[in-house]
Amino acid sequence: MTPVRTAEPAPPKQAVGTPGRHPLRSIRARLLGRMLVLVGLTLASLTGAESFILTARLNERVDRELAHDIEAFRSFATDTAGGSGPAPGTVRALFVSYLKSYLPEHGQTLITLVDGDPYRRSAEEPPARLDTNHALMGRAAAVRSPSYGDANSPAGPVRFVAVPVAVAGDPARGVLVIATFTQQERDHINDSIRTQTYLGLGAMLLSACVGWIFASRIVAPLRVLRDTARSIHESDITRRIPVHDRDEIGQLAGTFNDMLDRLDDAFTTKRQFMNDVGHELRTPITIVFSQLETLPDDPADRAQTVAVITDELRRMHRMAEELLMLAKARRPDALRPEDLSLSELIEEVYVKAAALAERRWLLDFVEDPHRDTLHADRQLLTQAMIQLAQNAAQHTEEHGRIWIGGRAGADRVQLWVKDTGPGIRHADQQRIFERFTRAEESRGRTGAGLGLAIVKAIAEAHHGEVQVDSSPGRGATFTLRIPYVTHALNGGLRKP
Repeated sequence: MTPVRTAEPAPPKQAVGTPGRHPLRSIRARLLGRMLVLVGLTLASLTGAESFILTARLNERVDRELAHDIEAFRSFATDTAGGSGPAPGTVRALFVSYLKSYLPEHGQTLITLVDGDPYRRSAEEPPARLDTNHALMGRAAAVRSPSYGDANSPAGPVRFVAVPVAVAGDPARGVLVIATFTQQERDHINDSIRTQTYLGLGAMLLSACVGWIFASRIVAPLRVLRDTARSIHESDITRRIPVHDRDEIGQLAGTFNDMLDRLDDAFTTKRQFMNDVGHELRTPITIVFSQLETLPDDPADRAQTVAVITDELRRMHRMAEELLMLAKARRPDALRPEDLSLSELIEEVYVKAAALAERRWLLDFVEDPHRDTLHADRQLLTQAMIQLAQNAAQHTEEHGRIWIGGRAGADRVQLWVKDTGPGIRHADQQRIFERFTRAEESRGRTGAGLGLAIVKAIAEAHHGEVQVDSSPGRGATFTLRIPYVTHALNGGLRKP
């Protein structure tokens, strides 16, 4: 028997774009860390540059002093050979005479070599004996011209110059070594660098404290953004992020708030649509079911029942189409704006409205050739005007007058439908734009009460508005006020 192989359960898939469960990496800590690294590198660079510059200046000063000492020795040797003093006769005698007359400065020593061996040194006790440093003496004995150099000693670094010396008539080869101990000056440099390092560390600590406060303020909108995103769910997306600055983070917060506005509109439209469907379609469905359950056998009664059912189904169909239209008008991608002519739009609406009913249709258009173009959705605006015309036709007596008009305003286009019907009470003029709401008088007696709500949704989708001017007994004027330009961005609409 072939064994049955059971498939192992697949590991759960991680959502795309969802980070793994890693320890929290604070943006504040990363900002502060990068700032401290930058400050530390800057301080280290400045400290290193200062140490290099101070050391170079020290060497230059010591070299100038050594050069001055060489000139003094040459002057002494020249004066002695010229007859101003007893002639040295030999290199050794010259060295002895010079060492007796020369008083070394503090931290300085003179050493003489004859034929490569140490001969005499200055009387002052140096910080360290250099004539016993065989490596240094070997370097000095090998010079053929004045040479500068550095060496180490038990008393610290030494800067020296070695000068070859010869006396006429003496075959011996002499070398004068003038050495300066620079440890004391280098200690001063090191103390200065050390003090600067401590001050730099203190500045970094202060920068860390102040930087942490500044970083906390910078990322505060991001924390609010995170908390807001965590708290959002379909039943409550009313929270918004306060925007105080106009920097990149403020722009991010504003963009997030715009996204929440679009989500709120979408969820509100969805809830309204579901509520409307559940509320308004329940009654006709109940009627249809009850009629079907009590369907009579008599042909006449059956025909009457079928007529009732058919009428309810037609009403349900019309209501469903209006609900879908209302939901579509509120979607951010509902509009397809294009450049269109205001005069052509009014004439098109006039021609279509004239076929709705036997009324006296009048064209009331104020033409402005300089402002005849607007950027809007032709189909939706036509539908809104036709809806207003149909509403006017339903509540106007036969052969009553209805005006279809429009004009170019200062900043918006005005489109209106005016009739001579019974008018609307002031108390009802705001309610009639709500869903499934009808005026208590004659207006709105037929239909589901969605027509004016659709007109309002279309106007708001264009970032405009719809207004009514009416009173009982003098008809009504419905006016659409639409901006000249309606921008579509990322599938949605923005105010110009």
